[in-house]
Amino acid sequence: MEERMVDDEYGRGIRLKKTKDGYVDVTDASLQEGEDGEYEEGEEIAFEYPVFDSDEDDEELAGLSPEEAVKLIRKREEEEEKRKAEYAQVCQEGDALLASGSFKAAELKFERALGLDEEATDACVGYWRAKTADFANPDALIEEYADEGIENLEYDLGIRAVDRIKRDYAQTFQRRIKELEEEETPLCAEFEEKQEKRRALLSVRLKKTTAVFCAVAIPTIALLIVTLIVGLKNFTTLGGEYITPTIAFGVAFFLFFVAFIFVTNRWINAFRIRRANERLDTTEEGKRLLQIRAYKELYECLLPHQE
Repeated sequence: MEERMVDDEYGRGIRLKKTKDGYVDVTDASLQEGEDGEYEEGEEIAFEYPVFDSDEDDEELAGLSPEEAVKLIRKREEEEEKRKAEYAQVCQEGDALLASGSFKAAELKFERALGLDEEATDACVGYWRAKTADFANPDALIEEYADEGIENLEYDLGIRAVDRIKRDYAQTFQRRIKELEEEETPLCAEFEEKQEKRRALLSVRLKKTTAVFCAVAIPTIALLIVTLIVGLKNFTTLGGEYITPTIAFGVAFFLFFVAFIFVTNRWINAFRIRRANERLDTTEEGKRLLQIRAYKELYECLLPHQE
């Protein structure tokens, strides 16, 4: 029997009746089958369209007959079931490796599982459990996202995976925050003490370089003005009596200008060093303080009460 496939306005399905003039759309009528199981003239035929989830599926299925479309959908469903089974199996193997303490092997298993599921909550949690030795070293996770923040962590891992990590390892995170605070307090005191000593020395240095700068800048400017005036007079007179003074003042200005560049560079560096002393990222102690505070902030976001 010849088949015809016509999409209805909802893209779900149609029902056709075979008549002597061809097929007639009787979507709202009831479907009846003959005693011999065949559709005869005057009887109805029903076709069901699949519901498409994306434009890509529409394009792939658009030119297929109903039977071909059903076969393709069933094939996809089988592949999906196979993928889900493989994902579950790999995650199970990864969990077994975690239980045995084989963290590197477990990491590789869960890394493979991440590509088998779109959300991959179990695989994501398992991967970071392996990466952190079951969160014996939680800084391995925090270091990855300390600069990017909780939003990027939740985006990469998924909200469900992050919620599970928060729930299962809250005590670990709380303990780690306490350890960081214990390290931060003496380190901060040490940094501030050294910073204050440097501040005093740098202030003295800045005062000295400022005094030298002024001592050189003022005569340099004065010599520039005098050289220009004498040179102008030399060009406006015919006797040439200002040639020697022009040369003398020009040489003096050049020497002072060289000294001016040198002391200006030292003066600017003194300003730059004093300003850098006020920042944390210019010393090893300061960099560690910044790291500790970034770690603490992210750890606090992973505590349940932050939800």
